[in-house]
Amino acid sequence: MKVVFTMGGITHYLSPLLDNVVRKGVDVVMVIPSVKDNQTIGKGVKLVNNEALYQVRYSEIKQGWYGKTILTDLKTILNEEKPDIVVLGWPYFLQYFFDRQLRLLIKENNIKLIIREIPFQVPPFGQLSYFKENPVYDENMILQSRGMSFFIRALCTMYIRKFVYKHADATINYASCAYDILPSYGVNKDKIFVTYNTPNTESLIRLREKVLSAPPLLEKKQRILHIGRLVKWKRVDLLIDAYAKICPNYPDSELTIIGNGPEMENLQYRAENLGLTGRVVFVGAIYDPFTLGQYMHESSIYVLAGMGGLSINEAMCYSLPVICSVCDGTEKDLIQDGVNGYYFESGNADSLAKSIEHLLRNPQMMKAFGDVSLKKIQEEINLDTVSSRFVEAFKKTLFS
Repeated sequence: MKVVFTMGGITHYLSPLLDNVVRKGVDVVMVIPSVKDNQTIGKGVKLVNNEALYQVRYSEIKQGWYGKTILTDLKTILNEEKPDIVVLGWPYFLQYFFDRQLRLLIKENNIKLIIREIPFQVPPFGQLSYFKENPVYDENMILQSRGMSFFIRALCTMYIRKFVYKHADATINYASCAYDILPSYGVNKDKIFVTYNTPNTESLIRLREKVLSAPPLLEKKQRILHIGRLVKWKRVDLLIDAYAKICPNYPDSELTIIGNGPEMENLQYRAENLGLTGRVVFVGAIYDPFTLGQYMHESSIYVLAGMGGLSINEAMCYSLPVICSVCDGTEKDLIQDGVNGYYFESGNADSLAKSIEHLLRNPQMMKAFGDVSLKKIQEEINLDTVSSRFVEAFKKTLFS
C-alpha cells in the first residue's frame, strides 16, 4: 500500500510518526515544498531534514489566485508514484477544488482521497455564528474574524469543504470534535478516522527514565511550568497575571517560563511591575531534550494559558497535571477536567489562578492527576497507537 501525503514541511513530531507508519507496512511518500511554506508551517516550528524510512518528494510552489499555496508538481508526482491513497490537508485540498485536472487524475487512477484536518477553527456547515463565540486571532492577538471580507471567505470555504468532503473517501482527524463537525458537511461517521496527534512518546519516555535517575537540576519548589514560543496568542501575560494573584500565599512556588519570542521583554517588564522579580523565571529557549526533561520532571503543574497543542502531550509524559483553556481542539482528548487537570475560562486570570491554587493546595491530588496523565499517554495516545490508527484508516479506506 502506497500513501502520498502533502504537507508544508516535515515537523520534528511528524517525522517519527511517519517512520512508525512505514514500520507497520505502509509505503509513505511525503510531498513538500522545495522551500519552506510559511503559509502552512507556522513561525518558530522546528522542521527536520534527516534520514527517514519514508520517501520525500519536493515540489515547486506558487501562490494561487485565491491566495493559498499550490504544489505545482503534485500531478506529476502522483503520475510517477501511482499511490493507492493521497492525503490532502489545508491548504492543499483547495488545490483539489480549483484544479479540475487534479481531480480527474485522482479519479481516473482510482486513487483514494483522504482529507486531513484537526479540525481547528472549522465551524459546522452553515453556522457562521460560530465565529462570534469562537473568534479567530492571529499570533499577535489581532482579531481576524471581523468584517464582510472575512465572512465572505468563511462562507466560500464552507462550500469548498462541503464539495471536497463529498468527493473524499475518508477523513483523518487529530481531535474527536471531528465527529461533531464533519457530519454537517455530509461526511458519514464511518468515514471519519480520529487518529489523535502525538510527539515521539517512545523517545520522551525513554528520556524520562534517564532524567529520573539523574541528580536534580533545580532547587526544589512548587514549580508552575510553561513551555512555548513567546507570542501574544500563547497568553503568557495572562499566566503571569494569574500567578500574581496567588504567589503571596505560596512562598515556595515559582513560575518558570521556557521559550523565546518577540514578547520576551514585554513579559519580563510585566512580571517586574507586578512585583514578581525572582518569582517568575524566564529561562529562554532550551533545545537540549534532556535539560527540557529535567525542567518538566522537577515541575508540579503545566499551564497552557493560550494557544498550543503538543506541549500538553509532552508534559503528560512527565506525569504533570495540565491546566488549559481553549487550545486547538486536541486538548479535549487529553485533559479530563478534575481527573488529570483543569480547564479555566478563556482569558480569565481569576479562573486560571483558582485552578492553579486548587492544585497547589492539594499535593496528593496533584500527584494523582499526574499519574493519570502518564497513564493516558502510555495506554491511549502515543506513537504506537496513533500510527496504528493511521494504518487502520488507510486499510479501511482502501479495502472498504
